[in-house]
Amino acid sequence: MLGGIFLHNTVSSSISENIRIFREYFPKNLTADIVFDEFSIGGKKACFCFVNGSSNTEVMVKIQMTLLSLTKDEVSHDKDMQDFMARHIPLNDKKLERDFTKLSTALLWAMSILFIDGFDSAVILDTKRYPSRSIEEPEKNKTMRGPRDGFCENVFFNTALIRRRIKSTSLAFESFDIGYETKTRVILAYMSDKCDKTLLEKIRKKLGNMNIASLTLSQQTLTDNLFNTSITKILNPFPKVRYVERPDTAASMLVEGKIGILCDTTPSAIFLPVNLYDMIEETDDYYFPPLTASYLRILRVAMLFVSVFLSPLWLLALEYPEALPRSLEFLLVDSKAFIPVWLQLIIVEVMMDALKIASLNTPNTISNSLSVVSGLLLSDFAITAGWLVPQTILYSAISSIANFIPTNYELSYAFKFWRMALIAFSAIFGLKGFFMGVALFIIILILNKTEDNRSYLYPFVPKDKRGILKLFIRTEKGKEQ
Repeated sequence: MLGGIFLHNTVSSSISENIRIFREYFPKNLTADIVFDEFSIGGKKACFCFVNGSSNTEVMVKIQMTLLSLTKDEVSHDKDMQDFMARHIPLNDKKLERDFTKLSTALLWAMSILFIDGFDSAVILDTKRYPSRSIEEPEKNKTMRGPRDGFCENVFFNTALIRRRIKSTSLAFESFDIGYETKTRVILAYMSDKCDKTLLEKIRKKLGNMNIASLTLSQQTLTDNLFNTSITKILNPFPKVRYVERPDTAASMLVEGKIGILCDTTPSAIFLPVNLYDMIEETDDYYFPPLTASYLRILRVAMLFVSVFLSPLWLLALEYPEALPRSLEFLLVDSKAFIPVWLQLIIVEVMMDALKIASLNTPNTISNSLSVVSGLLLSDFAITAGWLVPQTILYSAISSIANFIPTNYELSYAFKFWRMALIAFSAIFGLKGFFMGVALFIIILILNKTEDNRSYLYPFVPKDKRGILKLFIRTEKGKEQ
């Protein structure tokens, strides 16, 4: 009867009957991780039910030792389970329950259930402790200066890291259980006095009405169901939400009035609304003096332009050599290759991603060596065999390095797709194709709206001189100023 419905839905005073009914829902041969620990309390039969590996052993042992030490005389004074629970169970987070369906749900949430013979209700004890890694700095979002903590897979550890930084009664965490099979805990985080109330209500309503089976691959599934609800949104390469793995960044975004969505089993949080500027901004901007931070900002923005335009502009230089001044003739290619240059650029772009995937799926001890050696060998052999010209490797490598500057993967790939589209347009239509590609993506960016229906290109559209200055120069004393 695993996953079925209880025929007898309420707890009786017979422990044998209660265990039998509970066992129907959790058969021994199908639920090897669920323990039914039977023992005696002052001459009365009792049973602890818990999920092996997901309970706090120290707390469980302390409770059980306390219960085992009770005498028959002590237990005889307890009129019901409420009386027994109040007098003898040394745990704050506990409650009575008679409904077997609610008891089974609590057990699946790694709570412990206590049945005692003669009492027609059970006690739910919050003794859960999921296996989790320690809090450490995220691999992707490292900073040269600043705290070294990061989100982990336990959603309440993550809310604690945020609460530690924002000691305000305005900070709110709302809880939702998403997925009728997985019942994954999702937390909606916001500052009640600063967030957009209309957007908050929209997200709250969608989370409350979300009817999906599971959130095992939680975050992207959640994002798709919340926001990617039309074909235009699915095909739009520019991200509308930002994934954050650092609690300091998350706290600062909440203070700015943004809304966060944290999902259990996922070491990052979703934040919105965000525009292009929010995607480019980095944590290190606020851990360095204004001059250094401004230099890093200008470098970051410049590298984004390099990542998009370097390869297409070089391709145009090869197609229109007569337009080049003498000082730029070094851009021209002397050697010949069997494959057209535009196709060489596309092939190298694809192979870069193939090497990235290969290194991710390779053990750490050899992944770096694989990336370097395979990249050098493949490029050398391709040039020797006449497939590629050396300049293709050079400009593709510079573009790829520039593409790694943003810590946001989605934004990096949006610019990568733009670069590949410009290469294709320039190869097919020449100079007109290049400008067509630039115009197309600018139109896409202008038409893009954030989740609160504002311009994605702010501060350029609408024009905000102070915002444009802020994009390049850090003039404020801190992020929240």
